[in-house]
Amino acid sequence: MAPVIGITFSSQDISGTSKNYIHAIEEHGGIPRILYPSVADSEYTNIDGLLLTGGGDIHPDHFGQEWHPSLKYVNEERDKLELPLCREAIEADLPVFGICRGIQIMSIAMGGSLYQDVPSQFEDPLTHPAKSYGDDSQHEIEIAPNSRLSKLVRKSADEVNSAHHQAVDEIGEGFVVTARSEDGVVEAMEDPSKRFVLGVQYHPERMIKTPEFREHRRKLFEAFIKAASH
Repeated sequence: MAPVIGITFSSQDISGTSKNYIHAIEEHGGIPRILYPSVADSEYTNIDGLLLTGGGDIHPDHFGQEWHPSLKYVNEERDKLELPLCREAIEADLPVFGICRGIQIMSIAMGGSLYQDVPSQFEDPLTHPAKSYGDDSQHEIEIAPNSRLSKLVRKSADEVNSAHHQAVDEIGEGFVVTARSEDGVVEAMEDPSKRFVLGVQYHPERMIKTPEFREHRRKLFEAFIKAASH
């Protein structure tokens, strides 16, 4: 039977690039179930895997920092949904896949912190924010050998897309960093003690422009769905 994948969003009204997450889950054999702040509690528990999606910034109260002037689209109701949901899923060894904001939620849920604004907090940062709506930046990442990510993509370096201005700083408990960009930004982390707990800072759900992008995307979503099937 196909696994049910809980996908977190700000509301039930899904449009634009958000649909890419749903399409990726369906394409690779999962049944998407939309999770949003006002959904019934039973929907949270009857899932086989959790996909934490991209979106607005996370309130810095959750990692003990002051409000940075660059913050935008902060949704405290979504924070209150995703942080405990992520923590409970990881503790229960439910497969968890975090994308962009999702990797940040994963780290904070387990006690980590963020850089609230990569352009001002990194020396000589790469272009991490999107170039324009619907047009991501691109850069290379270095992948740690023997990591889950390296075994999935079978590469020590790869080109990925990019559309973010925040990033993981201190990683949460249980995680190891498994990819960085040249400027040192955390691009992937995972918990090797779990069946499948992987976060990436880039957006594999919309890596479709080239054959190489599509292959990278396929390998990640197939592995996630496979883990959620058991």
